Amino acid sequence: MVKKVSIAYLLFILTTTVIGQVLEFSEVRKLSSAVNSKGEESVPLVSSDQSKMFFVRSFYEGNFGGKYGGQDIWYAERTGNSWKPAVNRLATLNDHDNNVLIGLNNDASILYVFKSSSTEKLSGIYFSRFVNERWREAEFIPLRGIENTDFVGMYVTPEFDVMLISMRTTDSQGEEDLYISTKSKPGVWSIPKNLGPTINTSGYEISPFLSADKKRLFFASNGHNGLGDADIFYSERLYNSWETWSAPVNLGPEVNSAKFDAYFSIYGDSVAYFCSNRDQQLADIYTVAVRVGTGLLASNQEYISQDDWNSIVGKNVGQTIAFDKESTSLERGQQELLYYIGKKLSDRKDIGIHLVVKEQEANDFTDTRLKELYGHLRQAGVEASRIKEEQNPQFIKTSDQGVIQIMLFREKLNP
Repeated sequence: MVKKVSIAYLLFILTTTVIGQVLEFSEVRKLSSAVNSKGEESVPLVSSDQSKMFFVRSFYEGNFGGKYGGQDIWYAERTGNSWKPAVNRLATLNDHDNNVLIGLNNDASILYVFKSSSTEKLSGIYFSRFVNERWREAEFIPLRGIENTDFVGMYVTPEFDVMLISMRTTDSQGEEDLYISTKSKPGVWSIPKNLGPTINTSGYEISPFLSADKKRLFFASNGHNGLGDADIFYSERLYNSWETWSAPVNLGPEVNSAKFDAYFSIYGDSVAYFCSNRDQQLADIYTVAVRVGTGLLASNQEYISQDDWNSIVGKNVGQTIAFDKESTSLERGQQELLYYIGKKLSDRKDIGIHLVVKEQEANDFTDTRLKELYGHLRQAGVEASRIKEEQNPQFIKTSDQGVIQIMLFREKLNP
């Protein structure tokens, strides 16, 4: 499995914590041969009633262009708790080039796709409606500012009002970055705008998916700290802005593998679909049960943005404390860091501190380490009521050291 094939990403999916909530996972399983084949399956998107699944299949003899002639969109229908064998009956959308699913409306009566080839510049996307038991001819929608000198990926919301794009342009941080385009009331799409350095890195950021309330961004990256080739992360949209995001959070080892994991989508906060090549070279589609639990933050609270951290604490002030193996003592520099942060926050009664355990080698050391951080912050003048601690085994990586992240939160400015 490679990161990309043709201009379309062959990407893959899952999920985790959100502000004020925790998404817990169980029953991860690969879908049956009714959906998965000897080829590669990716980009699964499901209707709101979960009765239909559409996805992209590559390296498969049954595609319109054959095994090496491009990518096709396939679909499967649910019967009871299983899926009927997937079919390729989208002759109005599929051809010998790359045909990639990028979105669908809630009842799956409209599909949004992009078509690409090595000889044509990508200047827009297509949509097709399901009318009178057949898919109508694809209609073209022009877009501005799409660069396809490299690989491109997209996601369009069911309401067809927000488009997330992964591509590499002149203002990218490194490889592919994530961009946002929104549709105005007259129906014109804005020039894509870079989501900024909180999301984008010198690596690649791909496979965007937006939660139903449009407040939570899921994506895959090899530029943030991860477990393997590409991991899935999430970030919260802050202050109803498309330019301000919380620091990305890795979904953890129960979701991400040492291989390539991406293209997460979730439905009804109860089930998610994703793709991974964790078992073989080519990727398959997986599903996982999701349960929404309660996190430490209340519903009226949110983490501050990186820009706010820079303004309140300092631009180059560290946000993590790392302990050596089996050590529970803070070095002098770490003590000074905590004292500095505590003093900066001692008079900011509106700001709380969240100590989040990210890595550990054993639980016995973690409790003592948290007490060390707590004690130094208290000495600097931060009230106990403003300090929260979290040890969530689902999101703690096992390593040869202990790592605790310092996160700041406050009441939502626009609840």
